[in-house]
Amino acid sequence: MNTLTHAPLPIGDLLAGCTLGRVQSVGRMQVLPLLGDTCDAPAVTLPTDLWIGTSGYGTLTFVNHTPNVALVPCHLAVIVEHSAQDHAMPRAALVEPSDRLAFDAAMCVQQTQSGLITEAAQPLAVLPLALRAAASASADADGYSRLWPAVQRFNASSGLAETGNLVLFLKHFAVELERFVAEFECVEDQVGAVVLLDGEIAGIERAPSRAYWSAMWEPLIRFCYGAEAVRYGLHDPGDPPPSRTVLNLPGGDGAAAGDPYDVLAEALRAADAEEQRRAERTLDDAGAHPVAPAPEHTHAGVTVGRVESERFVGAYAMGGDRPVYASLTARSFGG
Repeated sequence: MNTLTHAPLPIGDLLAGCTLGRVQSVGRMQVLPLLGDTCDAPAVTLPTDLWIGTSGYGTLTFVNHTPNVALVPCHLAVIVEHSAQDHAMPRAALVEPSDRLAFDAAMCVQQTQSGLITEAAQPLAVLPLALRAAASASADADGYSRLWPAVQRFNASSGLAETGNLVLFLKHFAVELERFVAEFECVEDQVGAVVLLDGEIAGIERAPSRAYWSAMWEPLIRFCYGAEAVRYGLHDPGDPPPSRTVLNLPGGDGAAAGDPYDVLAEALRAADAEEQRRAERTLDDAGAHPVAPAPEHTHAGVTVGRVESERFVGAYAMGGDRPVYASLTARSFGG
C-alpha cells in the first residue's frame, strides 16, 4: 500500500480492505455498497457530534468536545433554517480533540442572505456534485463569495433563476431529493458506496467507521448525488440507461415451461446478477485510474489531504498506513 505521499496511486488503493455489497438500482441511479471491518481503524469523531457555526462570512467554526480527532467531510455544507448565510467547505479538515477550529477559507452559498450561523449541532449537507470541482478549485482562493458564480450556473442549468443561492434549488426540488433517501438504504457493515448515474461513476465515498457512514449517507444521497440525478434528468429525460438490464423472459408463444412466478423470479435473478457484474466492472476500470494525493494535516495518526486527477476530485484520510476515508466525485457530469 502506497503511504499516500504526492506520488500518484490508483483509486483502488483508497478502497483497500473493502468488499462489495449488492448493487441497488432505482431509475438512472445505482449504488454499489462498500463493506468493511473498521475495528482496527483509529477512533474518529462523527461530524454530527461537532458544534458548527460561523464567526464571520467565510469562516466556519467547528467545536470538538470529544477526546478523539474529528474529520470534517469534504465539501460539507451547512444549511440552516434560521436567517443566516449558509456556508460550505472547499476541502476536508481535522479538528483536534477538545479543540476548536476556525476555518477561514469557507464559502458562502446563499447570495444576498445576511446573518451568522449560531454555533450548535447542525443538520449536515454536502455540496451537489456539479459544484464540488469548483469548490476544490477555489480551495486556495480568497473571498467568501467565490463559489457564487458556480452556484448561479448550477441553478440556471436546473431551470431556475441564475442566482448564487443554493437554497433555491434545495427548496424547489425538495420532494424529489427526499425520494432518494427513501429509495436507497444502508446495509449491514457498510462503510461507503460507489454511486453511478447512467452506468458512469459519479462518486466514490468511503468512511472511517460504520457510524460515520450512517451519519453521512443521507447528506450525500440527498444533496450531493440526488441533486445531480435531478439536474441530469432535466437535461436527458429519456429512456432508462443502458447500464440497466432488461428482463429476459421466455419467448412470445406463451408456452414457457414451469410456474410463471418461478420463471419471473429466475429472470429477475439473472438481471440482478448482470447489473452487479456491470457495476463491478465499471469500478474495476476506475480503480486503476491514477490520482494525485496531497497530504495537508496530521493529528493522532490521522492524515487528511486532497486528491485530484483528470476525472475525479476530492479528499482522503489515512489512519496510520491504511486508508480510512475517501470522497471523490466526477469533475463533470451531465448537462
